[in-house]
Amino acid sequence: HVGDEVSLYGRIVKTGRSSMRIFIEAFRRMRDAEVAVKVTEATFTFVAVTADGHSRPLPPETEGCCEA
Repeated sequence: HVGDEVSLYGRIVKTGRSSMRIFIEAFRRMRDAEVAVKVTEATFTFVAVTADGHSRPLPPETEGCCEA
C-alpha cells in the first residue's frame, strides 16, 4: 500500500569461482504500525559472465568475504 515501508536485508551465503549465493529477506511495515512483518525470503545465485556470456572468475575483492 502507498506509504508502507519495505526493508530488504541480505547476506552473501557462499562464493564460488564464478558465482555467489545471496540470501535476502523482505519485511513490510504498514505506515500506521510499529512492527515490521517478514513477507518473504529467497536465495539468489548470481554468476559473473563475460561479454559473450561465458562464466568468468569473480573479482579478487570477493575472496574471503563469507563462509564457504
